[in-house]
Amino acid sequence: MVSPQAPRLVLGAAQIGQPYGRSGRPAPSEQEVRELLRLAAASGCAAIDTARAYGDSEGTLGRARSGGAGAELPVVTKIRPLTDHDGAAGLRAAVKESLAASLTALHADRVDTVLLHRGADLSRAGGAAIEALRSARDRGLLTRWGVSVGAPDELLAALAVPDLGYVQLPFNLLDRRWLAGPVRAALAARPDVTVVARSAFLQGILLRPDPSTWPVGAGPDADVVRTSLTALAGEWGRTIAGLCLGYVLGQPRVDAVVVGIRSAAQLADVARECAAPPLTADECDHVTGRLPAGSPTLVDPARWTALSRETSA
Repeated sequence: MVSPQAPRLVLGAAQIGQPYGRSGRPAPSEQEVRELLRLAAASGCAAIDTARAYGDSEGTLGRARSGGAGAELPVVTKIRPLTDHDGAAGLRAAVKESLAASLTALHADRVDTVLLHRGADLSRAGGAAIEALRSARDRGLLTRWGVSVGAPDELLAALAVPDLGYVQLPFNLLDRRWLAGPVRAALAARPDVTVVARSAFLQGILLRPDPSTWPVGAGPDADVVRTSLTALAGEWGRTIAGLCLGYVLGQPRVDAVVVGIRSAAQLADVARECAAPPLTADECDHVTGRLPAGSPTLVDPARWTALSRETSA
């Protein structure tokens, strides 16, 4: 069977090497990872996305790739989260040590893309972490550097750095923060930067909107979202997953979407949806007209646990 070609899909590897998700599902076996990587390569996926903070994800990937599974796929990894307590010298050392550990785990001499794990790490100690990444690039340890951001102000700060090459941001059809004029203008002004979206399914809750699993106090109502998503998907003959991915990939400055995947079967489904034509600009506008925007408490999963604690107290 011919694998669907999905060159705008990045294989998210947070689930590889550690239990992951709200259900705490166990990591796949190393044999399953090898099968997953072989299918990702056959599907023409853009890259593999991992991080130093993702348990043994890098190590599991490294062992599989050293055996030939998915070795041709570019790797995007992230420096461990940094803190202000490190100071400038400490930050530079932390970046150097984190990258060295990543290369060792990945069984690699160099890696395609290295990101700062959080937008706040860009400005710590006067940009010491950026200096360290530039030094690593100049020494041939990486091709480009970038950052994973969580909010539009972090994105704007990142795009102001001239040699930034890659940004990852959370985006889905309820998250309208990234559609603001200044954000779109800043992205349009930096066509040299690769833009990859994550959280297209909002940690999976958009695939099956249900009041019992919906974040406490987060609007719009789960039933409203489910009704609208089901109707929109039916209009265009798509699944809800296909609608979510088609909307994200239909944005003018989104180059690819990273989706956390733990099995070859799941990858085949996601690759098939990503291989379909993305939504047109008019269809994206139709979605935003039919679906209410998500509240700040919904589009930021970091706030879900806090809300649950407050409610149960």
